[in-house]
Amino acid sequence: MAGIASIQRNAAEAARRRIEAARVVTEKAVDKVKDVAQKPLRTLTAFEGPKKVGGEKLTGEKTQAVSGALDGAPSDPKARAGWWKGLSPTEQMQAISADPKKVGSMDGLPASVRDSANRVQLKNEITQLNAEAKQAKADYLANMSLGDKLRDALRPGSAKNDPPEKFLSQEKQHQLENANAVQKQLERTAKEAGSAQLLVYDSSFVKGEGRAAIVAGNLDTARHVSVSVPGLNSDVRGYMDNITSDALRLHKAAGTQRGEVATVAWMGYDAPGFQNVASDNAAENGAKLLASDVAGIRASREGNQPHVTVIGHSYGSTTASIAADKNNLQADDLVLIGSPGAGSAKSVKDYEPQLANGHVWSGSASRDVVSWLNGSNLPGDPLGQDPSEDKFGAKRFTAEAADRGDKSNMGDHSKYYKEGSESLANLADIVTGNYGGVDRAEHRYGKHDWFKGNRVIDPEGNRAVS
Repeated sequence: MAGIASIQRNAAEAARRRIEAARVVTEKAVDKVKDVAQKPLRTLTAFEGPKKVGGEKLTGEKTQAVSGALDGAPSDPKARAGWWKGLSPTEQMQAISADPKKVGSMDGLPASVRDSANRVQLKNEITQLNAEAKQAKADYLANMSLGDKLRDALRPGSAKNDPPEKFLSQEKQHQLENANAVQKQLERTAKEAGSAQLLVYDSSFVKGEGRAAIVAGNLDTARHVSVSVPGLNSDVRGYMDNITSDALRLHKAAGTQRGEVATVAWMGYDAPGFQNVASDNAAENGAKLLASDVAGIRASREGNQPHVTVIGHSYGSTTASIAADKNNLQADDLVLIGSPGAGSAKSVKDYEPQLANGHVWSGSASRDVVSWLNGSNLPGDPLGQDPSEDKFGAKRFTAEAADRGDKSNMGDHSKYYKEGSESLANLADIVTGNYGGVDRAEHRYGKHDWFKGNRVIDPEGNRAVS
């Protein structure tokens, strides 16, 4: 009996120990959950994920050190260009893999490097957002109540047939649309121009409005570079095809007779809509970004500087003019087409000497209604002086549409890059430095009439156009 009692005591002791062990494990688990709950949550974007995997696969080394080095990169574009050259090829590859978005946004790095990084980011985003969209749709369908399923079955179409991206938040929908638009235009540019580079890419800029710049040609080697700045109501998902078309037409018209040309489709700022076009806030903010991106191009080329022309169309001309007036735009030529006003600049004398001394150009079709929305013709001077008036001091070139109407219209506002047009031919000559080939036009000028008051006259309105 003593043996049986001993066995029972041992069994009881073993049971007690198991219970105690379970209690300790449970308490530790609870404490761990409490610790996690008390820590602030870090919200991840759709594009953040394991950042070390790519670099480790590529080189077999950790990318943490390189990622930290990126944080210590110089802020000055010129210094940053030298810093990048100081990295070994392995470190450069690791940096792109570790944080492609950051590398792609670094002004001063070669366009080929930024292109590689931005393409990695673009691919990652498309993959990640499509996966999120599919999961969101699956979750929605799985969590539908019976009543929801019945109502869904009765409505036109069905949730089952809706595209997955519809189940993303609006901001993420816009980001995916931006990514798809950029990918499409990159492929198109490579096909039509022979090569393409993604210089700027940020699909989440200003709550999904997006920011991008696609290059037709090679920005690292081109002798002549142009940057086309679009106007109001433009964004990446809705306008990237238009601004890319402009850059491609200009690239073709410029040719190669006067050296290699790279034309940049710059959708790089938050352009206003019709409801807030009479404000220069967007132009002020966009001017800083434009000047920074152009400075980055300069820094990336160091001793082999290209001839740089910035072309602002519509509200983009206001943005470009402010960049030249207030932000030291590092351009050799400034072209303002279809301009509603030159913003803060009252004349070319407000620009830096390299522009003020004969390198500011204006093209305004006489029937383009937007080009009349300036200080001389609209009360309150909302967007500044008309750069095509004589008192501004720019060189005006011919920009009449062959199919212009009899009255002011919006149609002529979108014909400055039209193939075969006066304007496009003149833009190509300016971009390639062929100033003697530019067809000059008479300026608009103010006139006082005792019956009609002060008004602006445009001699181009009476010129015959072939």
